[in-house]
Amino acid sequence: MGKMPARHTEYDVMAVRKALAILCAFTPATPTLSVTEISRQLDLPKSTAHNLLRTLKNFGFVTQEPQKKCYRLGYKVFELSELFSHNTQLVSYAMPHLRRLADQTKETVKLGILSGTAILVIAAIESSFMLHTRGDEGRRALLYCTGLGKACLATLPDAEIREIAAHGGQKPITSRTITTLDRLEQEMAKIRASGYAVDWEENEQGVCCVAACVRDPNGRAKAAISISGPASRITRQRISKLAVLVRDAARAISASQDSPLS
Repeated sequence: MGKMPARHTEYDVMAVRKALAILCAFTPATPTLSVTEISRQLDLPKSTAHNLLRTLKNFGFVTQEPQKKCYRLGYKVFELSELFSHNTQLVSYAMPHLRRLADQTKETVKLGILSGTAILVIAAIESSFMLHTRGDEGRRALLYCTGLGKACLATLPDAEIREIAAHGGQKPITSRTITTLDRLEQEMAKIRASGYAVDWEENEQGVCCVAACVRDPNGRAKAAISISGPASRITRQRISKLAVLVRDAARAISASQDSPLS
């Protein structure tokens, strides 16, 4: 592969740049590399190469063969590539249904996936109304106070919900945010019974949302779709109709996929 790519900017972090260069040094022709080979290819001191490899190993990005002492790419690289592939497939499956939902409701529609203890918005169609909610593509949101987050959270075992709540806390975002475990557990039971989640200005004052989970072919829920808008339009009188639409769309996405979430 040769030395590290010459192109860089003032924002580059050199240690990160070197670590990424090490990952890029592995190829189909050279699936395993020793510290000496990496040091020579990238023009790095052996001590630097060793320290970077040790860090990458700790995070699962490389693994070391015990006998040869060579390194190869680790499980984390595969995990991230699978996640990228699945998310790309999921968006392609979901987009026609998101567009239909946006046309039906004229509100902002989002698709989000579970990302650790948060929800990550991976696709959105914003409302054409001048007053509307943001699409927030690429942004992470809290699980306990958003429609997308609560729809996914409700599919998890109670023990896991308690662990997530304890890990991140339930800080009040607005005066309507659910801040106790008892109330959160009651909310989860309600969502499981109805098949949809509602955010009543719990994450942002003046914004309401209704969401439903998308399940993979094995029945696991790792994603959700939502309809959101100003509280003046997402009213209690309208929510039952929107809930039917978002549940139907979520079921249609679930049924249309082969295995993008498995």
